[in-house]
Formats: sequence, structure tokens, C-alpha cells
Amino acid sequence: MRFAAAIVVAFGVLVLAPAQAHASCIGATVQQVSSGLTVPSGALVVVGPLESDVPPSPNRGDELALRVATLVAGRIAGARVHPRVLALDSARTAAARSASLVYVHVQLVKGQLRVTADAYPVVRNIWDRARLAPPPPNGHAYSVAPVDAEVRAFFPALPLELQSVRKVTHGETSEVLAAACGDLDGDGGSEIMLVTRDRASVGRIRGAKLDVERAAAWSVLAKRSPVPLREALAGAGISVGRAFIGTSDRGGVIVDELLAPRAVSSGIPVGGGSCAAISTARLSFTGPIAPCESTTHPSAMGAFDAASALMLVSPAGEEKLAVATREGGKIHVRVDGAEKSTFDDAGAEIALFDANLDGMPEIAFSSEGAEDVITIATIGAEGPRVLNRIAAPGGVRALAACPSEGGAGAVVAVVGSEVWIVR
Repeated sequence: MRFAAAIVVAFGVLVLAPAQAHASCIGATVQQVSSGLTVPSGALVVVGPLESDVPPSPNRGDELALRVATLVAGRIAGARVHPRVLALDSARTAAARSASLVYVHVQLVKGQLRVTADAYPVVRNIWDRARLAPPPPNGHAYSVAPVDAEVRAFFPALPLELQSVRKVTHGETSEVLAAACGDLDGDGGSEIMLVTRDRASVGRIRGAKLDVERAAAWSVLAKRSPVPLREALAGAGISVGRAFIGTSDRGGVIVDELLAPRAVSSGIPVGGGSCAAISTARLSFTGPIAPCESTTHPSAMGAFDAASALMLVSPAGEEKLAVATREGGKIHVRVDGAEKSTFDDAGAEIALFDANLDGMPEIAFSSEGAEDVITIATIGAEGPRVLNRIAAPGGVRALAACPSEGGAGAVVAVVGSEVWIVR
């Protein structure tokens, strides 16, 4: 019985800092940018043209930029938004009678929404504007977050097709219990984390192997549990600047980008910033699933031997918690508490994700039989549909999901001594 999951949370105002849990991409960036500025009442918020490495749907680029600017203006006291996208010089002219100018720059790069806001003083006298150099900004804020279905709705739909399976070796000498994928160091590229009973490690794929860049022994991260399970349960999740990791041997811990321990989590991570407790009596997880950083411990209810959680964002920006749990060889997928589908003969490895960012969940899971298979399915309004079945004769040790980097997301599978990247 093992578990693996991946999470990516939005970060950054001026410097990278944790975002609120369960915030949509636009909501997180707007909150961080607006809170990073101090401007007088009566400011005019103007946004520049959208910059994107993926062409938006026709006429929707300006719409996305204006939505971000409108929400920024709504969070600044006394501010109003200009109804059109303008270049900076035109924005200065439009703000001539305003208390100040807040100029917003919206970019989509490698699957990330990047929002920059600069506050400029206003030169009201037309002659001063003509003879003096434009004043520099006196306030600056920056935020970045992985795109979600709300942002992706402004772009052409991504097809759900299996394009490639890349296989590399990982080099771990102990059995891998969990995996995660995400941008831990904030450089815009995904890293892969592996958790064993001995250590947690983070690396990138280079050539034919997973090249470990940082590692930390469990003896340094956390004390051993007084009642460890014979067959360990584990989980991992990555966000910018920190990661959640945990095993039934050691409990849960929050680490920074260097894998140094920072705090104890409320349980074993199961994705979406959520954790679950371990029941030594039942030799399994127990619910309910709660935020990893919660200081309260809800009473136990139910039992499951594998789980994956995902904060699902709709194209309208609505957030719902999606949870997949395995109970007695059957996976139950629930969204906002309502059961959406079940899968029989499922193994102990599950990863719930939104591959094409359409607001509908996808799931990858191992099989229960002797011949292991990775099943990938989508769960739409009309029920589940299997997309792919990939034979994994080496045995699936862990599953995780990588965030989108401009295209559809990827599945990371640890199969025997290899790491597979399924795109």
C-alpha cells in the first residue's frame, strides 16, 4: 500500500512567498500583486497587451488581460480600471487626472501566469509631460502561479492524447514509496521528488537518468514513529519554495526548497495541500482529508489505503475539492463530496489531476493484478472514459502528476528502477 501525489501552489509578491491554499490562478496572483502595492485612493489601473508563448483564442487575449486588471483594481481602495488595453505611454496620458497610475503586465510563459504591477506618479501638467522624462515607478509587485482551467479557457482546447513515454533510471537503492512533480526552486521548470524509507530526494531528468540535485535523510527530517506500519504508506507534494512529504514510519513534515525541515504537517500529504492521518489499528489512512498546515485534527471517519486530492478549478474560476480514495480494491472519485465515478481492480497508486486544464479531472492508477498496468482515464459530465492503458511489468511503485508547462500535463510513474514520463 503506497501513495503518490503532486501539488503546485501559486507564489510571489516582490519575492516568492506562499500563496493561500486552494486559490485559483487568477485569484492568487491578483491577491498577491494588489497586497504588494500601496497607492493613494483614486488610482487608475491600466493593463498592457497580453504576452503569451501560446496564442490565445481569437479576441480573447485582451479579455484575459482586462479580467486580471479589473480584479486588481477591485482590491485597491478607490481605484478604477481603464476599459481598454493600452501601451504604457498611452496609459500615462489616460491617467493624467488620476491620483496615480497602476500599470499591469500579464504574461503566460511555460504554463505560468505571471502578473507584474507598477505604480507610477502622475505628471498632471501637459508641459511638464512634454519636457520631462517620464517618472520611474514608486511601487512594484510581482506574482506567478501555474495556469488552471480559468486561464486555459481563453486558449484553444488541448487534446487528451498519449504522445510519448520517456523512460529513465532513478538510482534509488531503497524502494520508492511516493513521488511528486513540481517547481520547488521557483525557476519555472518542474523537478521530480522521490520518497523512500531512507530519504527524500529531488532532481531533474538529464539524458537517460534522473539526476539527483538535493537529498535529505529521514533521520534528519523527522523522528521515527513509535508504531510504524510493516508496509509503509507515503505521500509527497511540491509547491514553489516548499514541499510536503511524509511516511507512516516518520509522519509528515514540511521542508523548504533545500529539503531542510521547517514544520510538522497534520498528516501524510495526499495532494491539493491536503493530508490524511494514519490509523495504526486499521493499517491504513483515515479521513477526513484536511489541510496539511491545519492546527486542528478532525475526528477520524472511514478508512482507505490510497488517496489523491486535487483542488479543481472550473473555467469560471470556481473551486471544488476532488478526492480519489481506494477502498477494498475499488477507487471512488468524488468532487465536492458527490461521487462521480468508480474503478474496480485498482492498485494502490493513484494520481488525480487536470491534464488539459478544462475543469474536468483525470486519474491515473495502477492495477491490482499480477501484471501491473497504468490506466489513465478522464471523468467528464457523462462519466469516465479510459484514455490509455500502459503495461508496466516492472510494477508501479508511485504515481504523480506534473503541472502543465504550456501543453497538457504529464504523469510521472516510478516503475521498478525507472521513472516514466507519460505525456
